[in-house]
Amino acid sequence: MTLTQWQKKMALPTLILSLVYTITFVYPIYWYPVGSSVKSLCSILNYVSWAAFAVDYLVQMKLAPDNKKYFKTHLLELILVVVPFFRPLRALRALIFTTQASVRSKLTLIKSIPLVMTAAALLMIIIMGAAILDIERSAPGSNIHTPMDALWWGLVTITTIGYGDKFPVTTEGRLIAGVLIVFGVAMISTITASFAAWILSQDKDDN
Repeated sequence: MTLTQWQKKMALPTLILSLVYTITFVYPIYWYPVGSSVKSLCSILNYVSWAAFAVDYLVQMKLAPDNKKYFKTHLLELILVVVPFFRPLRALRALIFTTQASVRSKLTLIKSIPLVMTAAALLMIIIMGAAILDIERSAPGSNIHTPMDALWWGLVTITTIGYGDKFPVTTEGRLIAGVLIVFGVAMISTITASFAAWILSQDKDDN
């Protein structure tokens, strides 16, 4: 089995596993406080999904023709496994491979970019919102105390609007905000570039 075949085969399982991880990560935070049994179950599922992500990464590295080259050129994959906040974003990789398996032209792939980026934005808002709420909820001087506070903060941060009514006061919270801002800028740039590419392709077709 080749690396590409493995990635496409694992696209759907990775998507499902990423969604399970997302739910088990955010549920105890957004519905705080939860029972000890629910919290324990979510923790177990988190560890199981992390182990599955790690095994998937190791299998991909083994299937790669050049292991060292794969490691150097797929650092993002390693980050998505190691950093807890980013693990659910592996669902995007699964979505991309599922899309690539069904597309027949580059134009169709370009058209799918806004869908992928929108899914990424929603995941980031939910995940980073949970992360910021978990950190800021009990922090002195904090203004993020409820799930709605956290989701609103995530929305205005990722879109780089930044109303300033909700903001982190802790160092950890500001680091999370920085990551979300960078992601938001990249997301807007990607969507803009894909839209420009689509317009250029339409011009070529008209000529």
